[in-house]
Amino acid sequence: MSFLRKFKEKLTPPKASISLELAKWHLSPGENVEGNVIVKSEEGFDAAGIRCEIECIEDVKSRVSEYDSSSKRMIEKEVWNRITHYSEKPTIFGPIHIASGSTQTFPITIRLPTSAWLTYKGADRKLTWSIKGVIAVEGRPDATSKTLEIEVKEPQQIQPPPLPVPQMAAAPTMVEAAKPEPPPSLPLPTNCSRCGAPLNLTQEDLVITCRYCGFTMTVATRAEIKRHSMLENRLFAQQAVEAARKYMDKGIFRVGVSKEALITDVKLRYVPFWVCQVTTNTYFRGVTGTGIMGEVHQAQEAVADKRSSGLAKLGKLVLAGAKAYAETQQKDRQPQTVAYSFSNTYIWPTLARRTMISEINYYDVPAGRKIPFDVGKIPPDAEFLNVELNEEEAKAKIRSEVEAKERLIACGKVDTLETCSTNFVMSEAELVHAPVWFVHYTLGGENYVVAVEGCEGKVLGGGRPLFKIK
Repeated sequence: MSFLRKFKEKLTPPKASISLELAKWHLSPGENVEGNVIVKSEEGFDAAGIRCEIECIEDVKSRVSEYDSSSKRMIEKEVWNRITHYSEKPTIFGPIHIASGSTQTFPITIRLPTSAWLTYKGADRKLTWSIKGVIAVEGRPDATSKTLEIEVKEPQQIQPPPLPVPQMAAAPTMVEAAKPEPPPSLPLPTNCSRCGAPLNLTQEDLVITCRYCGFTMTVATRAEIKRHSMLENRLFAQQAVEAARKYMDKGIFRVGVSKEALITDVKLRYVPFWVCQVTTNTYFRGVTGTGIMGEVHQAQEAVADKRSSGLAKLGKLVLAGAKAYAETQQKDRQPQTVAYSFSNTYIWPTLARRTMISEINYYDVPAGRKIPFDVGKIPPDAEFLNVELNEEEAKAKIRSEVEAKERLIACGKVDTLETCSTNFVMSEAELVHAPVWFVHYTLGGENYVVAVEGCEGKVLGGGRPLFKIK
């Protein structure tokens, strides 16, 4: 009987419960996970130690092709791939005898890495941090606590807990004191807070600039926007028209289009952009050696990259073509899984308007030409556009655009991308008003608009016919 009891003990963990109590569940990279491990035991035994196990796991959904024997064709199916970004098992307490009927508490302090991946949950990808407590027992299964999830977010996203509201002493009549009502929202401003000049704004405007003194403030809080710059207009209307005409004629089938075009209007507008510096660190995993898809992705990146010049795009296309040819010559290549990381720093602008301006494909703000905002440098006949996206909305939009860019770069490095995750460090956004000429013209009964940047004369995009109309 004694032998059977000992044999059974080796197959079962000790009769002890272990639980975790954390000081807080929302942390930022580099912060400490603090709390207690609580052990309650119904039997006496010797433990090899008390530890915690903390992990960062990423699950990514992808589509794979495989041969289906029943239908005798290739089919696609969705699979979840799992990758462990971080795993540690710090010891909280060394060898110890756990007495029967005892309750013991062990404090924990575990530092998260400063480059910790941020928690994310989406339809096709999720990244989670988890922690659990463990009683290690030699010769027997360990006793473990429930696995708890913690959330790792950027510092500015962590909201402090609300301060407790002091309780009023009860009046002798036992009538509860009325709770103060929240202050009413401020009405739309009609005059500038600095100079008193009238303001012209709509319900969509979130940030407004006074056309008389240049004071810029948020409509909701009346707070001044101090990081506000501008670019000076250096083009005359005729120079903008000439740049637009050259754009009309680009392409073999469009030569001579500008001679047939009738200019109907030329308008200068000051368009707002939010500009933010973004530093990224992207980790990805994929498969190489299965074909030429990496080179195809690289070619797609070259064509889609609005920041690159035509010569740079051509160079990338030629390089991708050369690599693709080299791939076809290597018949003995074997598929292999690879994992890499890379970093980038961008100065990324995004249009600060909810209503998109389709003629502006992309605008690379010339940082060297920026000056502090000065309303006196804006021509009186120019149209001035206010801001319809606040800073936080703009940063979310920039984050999404940069993440798509990083994923495209990762796709170009492998044939099949399995997982891709990007960490972001974003600076405070700056508001920049830039001069843009909008050249309207008609051709063959159709109306078109070309956008020309007024500081350096670059064409930002616009409409034009597919070929010259005879």
